[in-house]
Amino acid sequence: MMNRRKVGILGVIGLSAAIMAGTATSVLADTQKPLPKAHNAAPTTEQIADSMASDMAKKLNLNAATEKKVAHLFKTDGQDIRQLQMKLSEKRHELNSLSPNDKGYMKKVDKLASESGNITEKLTIEYAKSRADLYALLTPKQIKILENYGKQAPNSAKQS
Repeated sequence: MMNRRKVGILGVIGLSAAIMAGTATSVLADTQKPLPKAHNAAPTTEQIADSMASDMAKKLNLNAATEKKVAHLFKTDGQDIRQLQMKLSEKRHELNSLSPNDKGYMKKVDKLASESGNITEKLTIEYAKSRADLYALLTPKQIKILENYGKQAPNSAKQS
């Protein structure tokens, strides 16, 4: 059975990953352009990645080649991250659907907690890998702008 300390640590790791993702998306959120509608269909992963890369290119003054690499990174890493998020969501739904009256309840909870912990670990690593890959494409000045922009966003909301 997974001990509570390990579950707690994995929870903190998951929360940290969510915070990193929130910071990265808040950098882009305020200038996100509406995506073109294709017969009222949901935007594709490629459209989202291109839009995010375009916004980042404007904020960080990226050249066209770097913008293209960033868009590709957002597309591929975004797909991997979304798949892990979906798996984690499925595990949460499974856990929430259990009843303490079910036979083998604690055994099932332990198994799902362990699986969720493994997925959370993979998700955290994927976020970190994606961030490292992005930073590898940027200059130190662009990284500083990106990091400072992420820190400024919450402060402006508090002043309102």
